[in-house]
Amino acid sequence: MGEAKIGREKLRAAMIAELERLMVPASAEENVLNDEIRALTFYKFDRVPDQQLAYMKMEAQRCHQNAAAYAKLDPSGESRHVSGWWKRNGIFYFHSVILSQTKLYCITPHPDRAPLQFAPDFEIVWRESGGVMNADRRGSKLPYLVRDFPEKVIEEATAAHEALIKGADPRSIKIAL
Repeated sequence: MGEAKIGREKLRAAMIAELERLMVPASAEENVLNDEIRALTFYKFDRVPDQQLAYMKMEAQRCHQNAAAYAKLDPSGESRHVSGWWKRNGIFYFHSVILSQTKLYCITPHPDRAPLQFAPDFEIVWRESGGVMNADRRGSKLPYLVRDFPEKVIEEATAAHEALIKGADPRSIKIAL
C-alpha cells in the first residue's frame, strides 16, 4: 500500500471516530449546558499572529496548557488564563485564552484564521490532582464540545459518516463543523 493511501486511510479512521462522537444523541446534561453557554457573553477577537505564536513555541490543540504557561511566565503578572467556549460552526468547544488588561488573546495556533467568538465561563475551575490540572464546572467534568443545535450536527455528521463508510475519499467530505 502506498504512502498516500495509508495517509488517506489514517485520515478516514480519524474522521470516522470524530464523526461518531458528534453523532451521539443529545443528553439532558448537554441541553442544560447548551442553554447556559448560549446565555454567556461572546466576544469576537483575532488570534495572535502565527509568527508570534511560533516564537513563543505555542502548540496546536494545547490551548489550556498554552494559556496556563503564558500566564505563569508573564513577567508583568497582568495575564490571566481564562477558560470558556469557542463557538465555531454550530459547536461550542471548551477552550482557553489569555486575558491581559482588558483584551482577550488566543495564543493557540489553528489553521482557521477567522476571528474567534469566545465566551468566558467563570464557572470553570482548574484543580490540580496528582500533578495534573483538570477542569470542572460546578463539580462536573467538562465535555470537549457541546453542540449548539445537536440535531443539525448529528444529521450532518451522519451523512459524512455514511459517505466515508461507503468509500468516499476523506478529502472530499465537506462538513460545516
